[in-house]
Amino acid sequence: MAIQAHRISSKRDGERGFALIEILVAFVILALGLGAISAGVAMAMRSDGRTQTSRFASRVAQSRLEAAGIAEALVPGRREGRIANRYKWQETVTAVHIGAEPPDPRGVKLGQTAANAGLAPFWVEIAVQAADGTIARLSALKLAPEAKP
Repeated sequence: MAIQAHRISSKRDGERGFALIEILVAFVILALGLGAISAGVAMAMRSDGRTQTSRFASRVAQSRLEAAGIAEALVPGRREGRIANRYKWQETVTAVHIGAEPPDPRGVKLGQTAANAGLAPFWVEIAVQAADGTIARLSALKLAPEAKP
């Protein structure tokens, strides 16, 4: 019986430090895994922030484009402004000439098309720039009453 106790004791002597090395390796693997996961989460959060900024800039551009010609008359030229000190918008309005000569608005009758009903076409471009450099651009052809000479 004493011989068996000696054999069991000698097996345990060789395994004493092995548990400590296993724990250290497990902690290193855990630390590397958590580092990779936290880097992935940080990258996803930055990407989400850029997406939110881009989405808001697009909404501001759409709102400005829809308001052009309604809130203020369409006049060829350039205007700009700021929204919430984070977004800078710029509106460019260009008169579009269709055909060789603009139609004479006098004598317009009911049922005539927009081209000869006293409406003038304008090309409206809106650019909205966020603080991080993201730019949203929208443009459209809009019709507005012709200016009276």
